[in-house]
Amino acid sequence: MSETQRAQPINAQLLYLHRLSGVRYSATFESASSYALTPIHGAVRHASVKELANAEVWQLLP
Repeated sequence: MSETQRAQPINAQLLYLHRLSGVRYSATFESASSYALTPIHGAVRHASVKELANAEVWQLLP
């Protein structure tokens, strides 16, 4: 396995709760600094790793 293959994360689904709206999103890795956020209903949203780290707005769900 090459160094590049080892550095890429597995395309696992993470779940986030947007605390301000109550909408739950499935987060799919896009790049080293961003995720595509897909709500149960509605359009896909994009967020940086820094934005998702803001615990006042986003909660990583188990």
